[in-house]
Amino acid sequence: MHQPFATGPCAAGDTETAFSAGTRLPHLAGRGVEVRQVMAAHFLRACGEVIEIGGAGLPITGFLTHRPQAVTVIDPKIAPFAAETLHGAPCQVRHLAAKLQAVPLAPRPGRYGLVLLGLSLKPFGAMPAIDDRLLRLAQGAAVIVIDYALNLERAAMQVPTLLALEGFAVQVDLNLRLADAALAGTGFAERRFLVLEPAGAGADEERRRDA
Repeated sequence: MHQPFATGPCAAGDTETAFSAGTRLPHLAGRGVEVRQVMAAHFLRACGEVIEIGGAGLPITGFLTHRPQAVTVIDPKIAPFAAETLHGAPCQVRHLAAKLQAVPLAPRPGRYGLVLLGLSLKPFGAMPAIDDRLLRLAQGAAVIVIDYALNLERAAMQVPTLLALEGFAVQVDLNLRLADAALAGTGFAERRFLVLEPAGAGADEERRRDA
């Protein structure tokens, strides 16, 4: 199994365990795909809590470089996992094999990051894939990180709803081409990586630094 980056401040034991709690899918076997998680972790550094929807094949947990108080990864296909530390510090880590609609969440608005890497949400019963619960969760986030395959029609139809969130601005919009042999022929190599933050968040951060 491929190991997390050695350059991060993670303690080997808890990070490797959390990383291995994901099922490495064949098209995620190469190192090139990990650039999405590495970039996402950078933009999550100020978040006291991290919530990832999806991530069964490559959860964000093992890529985080800071010390959040809680990390929750929700995906019906993920191996259930729980820990009370991350990077050697107290942290409630939960990998939950469930749909978002079945998981009670009460994060503090403005204190958490929402991760949607490999966006491809499916409906839950009669509920739409992007329902009011997900939109409320997104609306309360301090940062939203999205990645999706440009050729995946389902994802391409879902992204505009997230981009239309009131009060949010796009801080990063990158087109990626992952020249990874494991992705060849899958249609997933051409991707878009987005970072959304509440409008004015960057200016507020600059004011805090200057104060």
